[in-house]
Amino acid sequence: MNGGVSIVIPCFNQARFLVHAMASARQSVIQPEIIVVDDGSTDETSETARAAGVTCIRQSNRGLVAARNRGLEAASGAFVIFLDADDTLLPGAIDVGLAALTEDADRALAWGRCVMMDETGVLLPTPSPPRVLADHHAALLASNCIWTPGAAMLRTEAVRTAGGFAGGFDAAADYDLYLRITRVHGACDHGQPVVGYRRHAANMSGNAARMLRDTLAVVQRNRPDAGPLLDAWQRGRRMWQDFYGTQLVEEMRHDLRTGALTHVVGKSFVLARMAPAVLWREARRKGNVVMRRRQAGRATAAADTASPSRRADSASGS
Repeated sequence: MNGGVSIVIPCFNQARFLVHAMASARQSVIQPEIIVVDDGSTDETSETARAAGVTCIRQSNRGLVAARNRGLEAASGAFVIFLDADDTLLPGAIDVGLAALTEDADRALAWGRCVMMDETGVLLPTPSPPRVLADHHAALLASNCIWTPGAAMLRTEAVRTAGGFAGGFDAAADYDLYLRITRVHGACDHGQPVVGYRRHAANMSGNAARMLRDTLAVVQRNRPDAGPLLDAWQRGRRMWQDFYGTQLVEEMRHDLRTGALTHVVGKSFVLARMAPAVLWREARRKGNVVMRRRQAGRATAAADTASPSRRADSASGS
């Protein structure tokens, strides 16, 4: 293993974005090793990667976790970034991550900020959360401060020792890895913008039911025994239930408007099982709306049935 940086880019049918991801990985003083793992794509992913002169590994479609782990096996750098094929690194991202990790040999994870961008790659105004200066593991238990994998740089050996990405919850496997890494190693939130997150229709994060299931599975898997860490874990669990539960409710409202009633039923079961507080909150809110409408209807009916002389008197102020 050399002292350089490896950029692992798993890709499944996103050749149209891949060229930008690869180009962005070269915007640094240190030129990284770029590894594209073509996870059984049916588009021009492999051809696009080879034309760019990067390492390309093609495998049958096995999913995001398997693709990341295959790239991890091939990585020769001492440090690694897992960049989604539809995201882009910002100029200087590699340099600032490397500086944060080499500053302290105990650090195995360094992360910065994600900037949203539209489908064409135009950066959008994005809030920047405050830096986490201490207790990084507790902070990650309470919330995933690393919005997308490309925002993080890790020590390759630490990732391999941790067993790489675990299967069974692809949508939150990166979160699980950060929790396992920071449980035993130091970390750094350097706070610098390092990655652009592309919003488009195929984003995995657009599936609230899957995100809720996978994230809560990761949370349960990383439950601490007791003490302050357990308090952080409990706050995080409630936060994730509310965050993805609320997104799921919005999806259900859209499904109702479009007549997709079977989707509503299925998502209701997910919500009831995994975020019951959100379900009850929405049920109470809906009940309050119905009650107000009924009360307004009764008031209107009473006004309509008043005697003509009484309505005239009211209108004249008598």
